[in-house]
Amino acid sequence: MRLLEQNKSGDFSLAEFFEGDIPKKYAILSHRWGAEEITFKDLIDGIGKGKASYGKIQFCGEQAKRDGLQYFWVDTCCIDKSNSTELAEAINSMFCWYQDATKCYVYMPDVPLPRTTSVDGFNDPWESAFRKSEWFTRGWTL
Repeated sequence: MRLLEQNKSGDFSLAEFFEGDIPKKYAILSHRWGAEEITFKDLIDGIGKGKASYGKIQFCGEQAKRDGLQYFWVDTCCIDKSNSTELAEAINSMFCWYQDATKCYVYMPDVPLPRTTSVDGFNDPWESAFRKSEWFTRGWTL
């Protein structure tokens, strides 16, 4: 299993762990794939920052840091999809990886952060946007 970590300068790097050595605490990201996803190769080649999906990696890294977690996993860039054996092993392991994660973050770029709360405790515009999120059009593991 490869996990991402954010260094002091804010850049991301991959750390590889083998069965029995996987950190007990890590975060995992649930998201929809979009345009210009950052791949394993992009991270290795150092070209991920220029891609549209860099924000979701930043989101996950910053949230993990706030939660005191050194490592986090994002499928798009932690799996070398050019290696069919690795891809098959990762697909078969994902259930356990999600189950064992300390935190699972959901990335919903189409849902704005709530600004205010209504009198009854609900934010109707936010709740409406949340319920209409594209994230719900797929099957996910939380």
